[in-house]
Amino acid sequence: MEVHEVTLPVAGTPEGAASARRQVMNEVRGWHRDFGNDELHSAEAVAGELLANAVQHTSGRGASVTARLQGRRLRVEVCDPSAALPHERRTRTDAEDGRGLLIIAALADRHGVEQNASGKSCWAEFDLPVGPFRAR
Repeated sequence: MEVHEVTLPVAGTPEGAASARRQVMNEVRGWHRDFGNDELHSAEAVAGELLANAVQHTSGRGASVTARLQGRRLRVEVCDPSAALPHERRTRTDAEDGRGLLIIAALADRHGVEQNASGKSCWAEFDLPVGPFRAR
């Protein structure tokens, strides 16, 4: 089974998170998989939420993002130095933030968090439809 993986550093700023999201998704697109637009858009939205949460809740200490494609499973993982676990918040309907975990839960097939010696890893997985690899 062919495996593709990329890990990138993330500067601890909103701009750094946006740049890392674009870079990691460009890598995923370059793996020549016949991804559907729905899967790519969902993975990109979730990557953006995971990265934004890491930047917002770690006081700019930076993070890393990994995308891994193994078989039909795409995993997006963001590691950051904070030991604080994410939790769902009640937000007002006009609030500009506080919905990240709800978005992740709605778009990903699975998601979770794992604590480790250097902080935590927040991840989401997508089961991709079966399709041939395509030449670019």
